[in-house]
Amino acid sequence: MQEISEAWTWQNSTPRIGFVGLGNMGFALAKRLADQPLSVFDSDPEKSSVFAKNNVTVAASLSEIAENSDIIFTCLPTSEVTETVLFGSVGLAPHLSRNHIIVDMTSGDPAKSRDQSARLAMSGVGFVDAPVSGGPRGAKEGGIAIMFGGSERLYTVLHPILSLISCNIHYAGEVGAGHALKAGNNLLNLICRMATFEVVSLMVNAGVAPDKVVSVFQQSSGRNYATELTLPDNILSGKMHQGFSMALMEKDVSLALEMASGFKHSMPLGDVALSLLQHAINTHGAQADMSLVALSYEAETGARIRP
Repeated sequence: MQEISEAWTWQNSTPRIGFVGLGNMGFALAKRLADQPLSVFDSDPEKSSVFAKNNVTVAASLSEIAENSDIIFTCLPTSEVTETVLFGSVGLAPHLSRNHIIVDMTSGDPAKSRDQSARLAMSGVGFVDAPVSGGPRGAKEGGIAIMFGGSERLYTVLHPILSLISCNIHYAGEVGAGHALKAGNNLLNLICRMATFEVVSLMVNAGVAPDKVVSVFQQSSGRNYATELTLPDNILSGKMHQGFSMALMEKDVSLALEMASGFKHSMPLGDVALSLLQHAINTHGAQADMSLVALSYEAETGARIRP
C-alpha cells in the first residue's frame, strides 16, 4: 500500500474542486463552492444545467471530473452508489492519482467507507467521509454540521475548503467516524421526531392549538429539532416538504441499529422509532417526504396538526 501524499502539487494554490451528486443536499452544498474553480457532474443532466448558467464547468463524465479536479466531493444516496461512482466500470478510480482527495459527503456505511478508503490508498489517493446534517436550509445558509472522518493531516488540509461550505465543522476521528456520527444523529432525530408528534397530537386533542404547543415546547425542556424546525417550517406552515425522503431516513437509522447489533447494544427506543417509520412508509411510500410522517399521526389520533 502506498502512503498518502502530504505534498499535493496544488497545495500552495487554489485547488480545483469537483462535485458529484446534485440532489437535494448536493445541489445546495455545491452552490456554496461555486465561486471556486468548480466542475460538477450528475447522472441527471438537468440538475447540472443551473450550474452551467453560473459559469461552472459541467462535466460530461466522471473521468472528466477527475481530469479537471484536485479535490472531489461526492454526495450520493448510499454507500453502494458511492461504490459505483468510485469503482464502477466508468467510475473515478482509474483516473485518480496521488494528487486527488475524495471527500464523501454521502450519509454512508462506516465499514464500506473504510474499505473504499483502503482500496484508494493502494494508489495513494486520499479519502475522507464528511456527511452533513441540517437539511437543505442549513446547507444554503452555511451553518450545516459537517462530521469529518479521516486523518488529522487531511482534516488540516481540507478545512479551508470545507469552511466555504459551513462554519460548523467537527473532527470525528478516523475514516468511518463521520458516517457513524451521522447515522447516530439521524437515529436520535427520528426518536425525537416520533416522540414529539406523539405528544403534540395528545396536546391538540387536549384542546391546545398546535402552534401554541410547539411554541411553548420550544421554550421549555421538551425542545428539540422537531419543535425548532421540522414543525414550524414544514408542518405548521403547511409546506409539508423537508427535502429528505423516508427511504433515506430508514437507511440511516438501519445503519445505526446495525452498528448497535454488532456491539450487542439493546436499542428499544430506536427499534420502536424505526417500526413507526416503516408504518409511515407502508402508508405513504418510501420516496415520500419525511414531513408526511405527521399525516400518520393525524390518522392515528384524529388530531389535526397542519393548518
